[in-house]
Amino acid sequence: MVTAVALGIAAPAASAVAANRTTASAASLSGTVAPAMSLEVYPEVERGTESAARAEGERVAQGRLSALKELLKKSKPLFKAAVKAAKKGKAAFDKWVNSLSNFNPVKWAIKASPSYVVTELIAWLVQQAI
Repeated sequence: MVTAVALGIAAPAASAVAANRTTASAASLSGTVAPAMSLEVYPEVERGTESAARAEGERVAQGRLSALKELLKKSKPLFKAAVKAAKKGKAAFDKWVNSLSNFNPVKWAIKASPSYVVTELIAWLVQQAI
């Protein structure tokens, strides 16, 4: 059975390599190979990709921040403790997060967030009135 699986996988791969080899040798015989495109020729492609990636990263960060806010708002005692810890600073907030139970999803949601999202969360919590 193992041999059949191995042959079932190996046969298509071998034929694909053989077909690719034939195409490559035909291109080398004709002597006309298209030059590879470089990003120096099209710099706007690279800039567009970077700005799109940055925008996507910001969108994901805002989504995570709003999810953390909703998690904290669901529990009034947890929200009050978070605001109290945030008003004492980042170190106190980190200490509070570490003191939460390992079974608390808020703890792991905050710990899994990037530091700039946690910083934004702390800034938002400081502005909240208890």
